[in-house]
Amino acid sequence: MHASSGRLSGKRLYIADLAERLEAMESGRTAMSAIAYRLFARRLNDAVAAYPPALLAAQLGRAWPSVMHALEQQRFAEDDAVVRGRDRRVVAVARALVDRLTRCPRRARTRVASPRKP
Repeated sequence: MHASSGRLSGKRLYIADLAERLEAMESGRTAMSAIAYRLFARRLNDAVAAYPPALLAAQLGRAWPSVMHALEQQRFAEDDAVVRGRDRRVVAVARALVDRLTRCPRRARTRVASPRKP
């Protein structure tokens, strides 16, 4: 096994364990502890940030909703950082897209006629 594969496998197990602990508290299977919940949530967010998002979503996303939530929060934070940073290129691309969409009216959907019999 490749060394990076082993590291990713270990991280994936760690993320699954944290997700299981969080969801056990949320569902009431274990007692809710505010301190433990915040600790597990923070650790899950840190672990998710160090894992490829698409791969993690494919591997653990269906089984653990808290993993998908952490991925969504990470994406939201990244997008927010870009907007707050006012990255000129992103703003220029967004403006160009808005201009293009407002200039070009939506194309009307046309029905394709079925071939007529002779």
